[in-house]
Amino acid sequence: MEIINEEIKRKISNKGITLIVLVITIIVLLILAGVTIATLTGDNGILTKVGNAKDKTGEATAIEKVQVEVIGSYGTDGNIDINQLNKNLGNIDGLTYNGSELSDSNKITDLPAIVKVDGYDILIYGNGNVTKAITVAEAKTNGTVFEDNITITDAYENSITIPKGFKIASDSTTDVTGGIVIEDATYTNTMGSQFVWIPVGDIKYADGTTNIALGRYVFDSSGNIDTTLSKTAPSDQLKSSSTATWYYTEGLKNESTTNTHAKDIETFINSAKTNHGYYIGRYEARKSLSGNLTEVGTDSVYNNINQLNAATASRNMYTSDKFTSDLINSYAWDTAIVFEQKFDNRTTDKTKPYSKQTGLNMASLATTGTNNLTDTTKQDKICNIWDMASNCLEWTTETDNDATLNIPCTCRGGNYNYSSHDTSNRFRTQLYTSESYYSFRPLLYVNG
Repeated sequence: MEIINEEIKRKISNKGITLIVLVITIIVLLILAGVTIATLTGDNGILTKVGNAKDKTGEATAIEKVQVEVIGSYGTDGNIDINQLNKNLGNIDGLTYNGSELSDSNKITDLPAIVKVDGYDILIYGNGNVTKAITVAEAKTNGTVFEDNITITDAYENSITIPKGFKIASDSTTDVTGGIVIEDATYTNTMGSQFVWIPVGDIKYADGTTNIALGRYVFDSSGNIDTTLSKTAPSDQLKSSSTATWYYTEGLKNESTTNTHAKDIETFINSAKTNHGYYIGRYEARKSLSGNLTEVGTDSVYNNINQLNAATASRNMYTSDKFTSDLINSYAWDTAIVFEQKFDNRTTDKTKPYSKQTGLNMASLATTGTNNLTDTTKQDKICNIWDMASNCLEWTTETDNDATLNIPCTCRGGNYNYSSHDTSNRFRTQLYTSESYYSFRPLLYVNG
């Protein structure tokens, strides 16, 4: 009997060992399977890397297809012939532009432009360069600081040119209609300064396409553009009303005016049209504790300054061969109003079109702008731009040509000291005027 019991115990023991070995084997196999899966998948997995490599190959192929057709599109003058480009791009199977195939009614009319090839958005620059289109959303998420001027695209494939040393601000929208904000991430004296993109030309948005034409505008009492009084050329004599006896112009590069005119108004116009936009300061000019001009919202408003000094400060804000800073001109101010009225996203006072918006009943100067007021009913923000209707009058480069009164300078916008002034208002004043309610706004435009 004891021998039988021992045999039973031995068999049970052997089965236990076998079971343990089996369990251990299964565990090891599971671990190995997990390692294998992890090796194949995940951010650094083999399958992921294969997929990324395949994607990069597809992207490179799509870029190459477009580049070949672009190279064959140059005219005898050394520039890209747009008509030939449209014809050549038609050779690429499946290529689309604005969501459909190229056709007489859907063709590229200007560069830069974005086409879709094999599922990839491909950007064609005016100089013939071809790259994958980077989106505002991608640049914002990644906090990309651009090492050179670069054109990227918004949510509706509108192109935006970012200057060297800037990034997309953390609170920027991802489409031009809401106000794309760039932030200085490089330059020591102006670090953190923010500017808002004003689009020029055809703008795609949720409801279709509209055109924002660069111009010098007069707005009627209802806020509509007065097509008779508005002008297009710098030297055109713009009168703010049909009964006015004086007029306004923009001085040319080599023209002498008593006040400071634009650094080069024709270059600004060409840049804004070629690059489909320009930038204006997000805020009225600010002054840092060290006395530098900034566009940092928490710095104090840069006021008590005359037109000459405002222009000098704006021009000296940046010294780069990639982009230019200057005091805002009449084109930049008026076209911004057209843009803002078209895409008015205010959440407070919208009883008037923005061109006719006044200073929101402010009793005194907001030393850091209405963006820092706790009373939201007095905050003046539209498309991520602050205080064009409020707080301070703002110097521009526009010249009042009524020589009899010696008041050549033109201020724009509303302010706390004049309740009747609105965003589109033109206010004539003397050269050396300097008051608490006088400020200015710099602009940026891309060179080339």
